Amino acid sequence: MSIIHQIHAVPMPLMLRRFPAISLLCLSLALPLSTTSHAAPAYEVPRTTDLRADGRLARERNLPLLIMFSQDGCGYCDQVREKFLEPMRKSGEYTDKVIMRIIKVDRFADIRDFDGRMREPDEIAARYQASVTPTVVFVDYRGHQLAERVLGITTPAFYGGELDDAIDVALQHLRPLNVSLQ
Repeated sequence: MSIIHQIHAVPMPLMLRRFPAISLLCLSLALPLSTTSHAAPAYEVPRTTDLRADGRLARERNLPLLIMFSQDGCGYCDQVREKFLEPMRKSGEYTDKVIMRIIKVDRFADIRDFDGRMREPDEIAARYQASVTPTVVFVDYRGHQLAERVLGITTPAFYGGELDDAIDVALQHLRPLNVSLQ
């Protein structure tokens, strides 16, 4: 009798005791299937496929859009996303300040632009002069730039402050201070 026939003929608990290597293999193959979640963590910055929908959300919430232009294999992009943007989202302190999105310029899937037209990611990047990744821009619901873009990452110790300053400027453009003369 072959080994395959022997395995099928042995009751499961006995098989697990007799063939620990096979048991471990079966468990290791099944475990990723059972624990994998299709939902991304709430703090992960989503890639956009529809700037028009993002713009509607920004208009409803009266918030600027922060768009990071990124590409695969860009270590600086990973650093900005992992050390700054994702922790900002996770903290909850930016929920009422900014909506964050990522555009991967090296992807070939078209993105619905603010005007509803489908465009390639590199076309959108060119509009915002994002020829270097990472480039972070701050726009309103129509795609009009609200603050100075943050190009690359020079000094990580100051980068978070640069983002905060740009978010504040963008918010000031959207929410001008109402000065009362009382």
